[in-house]
Amino acid sequence: MPRRGRRGYPAAILIGLDNKTANIWLVYSESIKQGNTIQKAVDDKTGSKHNEEIVEAIRALLPDGFNQLIIASIEKYTRKSGLIEYINRSHVWLTKKLTIKELDKKAVMRGDVLQLIKMNLIQESVSEAAGETNEKIMEKLEKALNTGAVLFTIQELSDALNREESPEFILVSEKYDVTWRRNRKYQRLVQLAKNMRATFTIVKHDALAYARLEQLGGFVCVIRR
Repeated sequence: MPRRGRRGYPAAILIGLDNKTANIWLVYSESIKQGNTIQKAVDDKTGSKHNEEIVEAIRALLPDGFNQLIIASIEKYTRKSGLIEYINRSHVWLTKKLTIKELDKKAVMRGDVLQLIKMNLIQESVSEAAGETNEKIMEKLEKALNTGAVLFTIQELSDALNREESPEFILVSEKYDVTWRRNRKYQRLVQLAKNMRATFTIVKHDALAYARLEQLGGFVCVIRR
């Protein structure tokens, strides 16, 4: 990380804060991509409007499979704790979808982020968050299986979409995705599900949920009730 020509799987959303901007970086398993920069309005004295804009930007990225959030800033900028408090107070749903970590480093410019990668700090934060994320995935998976609102094949997903049922989330094993990623039907149905705000997560081979997911055929889609 980063490598040219390959992106890899979504790993984390990194937000670098200073007093005026929120700088969004998309961290993949094999690369990193610069996202939006959200400016804080001059008349936004409390920062609540800016925090809400940040949350909306995060929300838009969730369907792509990002399930970890790293909020970074250095000590002289005080907005990191304010953003985390705002999420915990006004958007608790986000804490159920994302594992949130803090990083006491600057991540505003690309050079800042590359330095964090060289120091292995982003990788360490992602790895630490991954353990908590895996527990959430397992809990979500077993709960869904108990409710019975689960699909196990692409064809079942196609039939559900034709019935105008709404997918809540899709989990696929790394092996399953490698096998199916060039299949147009697979790509189309996953994109349709994302458009309906379903989250799509590729579970890596070393994750806690991987073996369980493979037992189920490598593909699980939960229908929203």
